[in-house]
Amino acid sequence: MNEADWDLVRRAQGGDIDAVTTIISRYERYVYQTVYGIVQHPADAEDASQETFLKMYRSLRTLHDIRTFPTWLARIAVRTALDRVEQRDRTPPTPMDVLDSVPGPDEVRRTDLQLDVAQALARLTPEHRAVIVLREVYGFDYTELAQILAIPVGTVRSRLHHARLHLRTAFAVPEEGGLN
Repeated sequence: MNEADWDLVRRAQGGDIDAVTTIISRYERYVYQTVYGIVQHPADAEDASQETFLKMYRSLRTLHDIRTFPTWLARIAVRTALDRVEQRDRTPPTPMDVLDSVPGPDEVRRTDLQLDVAQALARLTPEHRAVIVLREVYGFDYTELAQILAIPVGTVRSRLHHARLHLRTAFAVPEEGGLN
């Protein structure tokens, strides 16, 4: 973030709706990609993104250090996405959910590697997906991850280690010949 972004956050905290709208447009993709990495479903990611911005708007005045805005927003997004996954897991699918899961033309054109990555991420727990997405996609360091996820740094390291092991296993190529 730069001084102009900090000014936007200050103005939004003061009730400037135009500043809030600008923040939302600047961070829309960031939030969507973060929550999609966890929920793994476009409609749920869209809902969680909207909910994240609503929560941001309602609690913006509680943000004391505007320099931490991206981390603060990521924390809201991750918590919202994890709540959405938990809620979804408790609710049986409806016929509309099945229709929503039919791949669109853009998804059909994905490369095999992208599909493999998505499938491997889907096999991770939501907590492991969150830590992988925030670290590998957005580059948050361990301390920032601990703040976003509200867990100790040691737990961040452990989750990253286990998530990476699962991903490594998912992409392991069996050796030819093997044991006979």
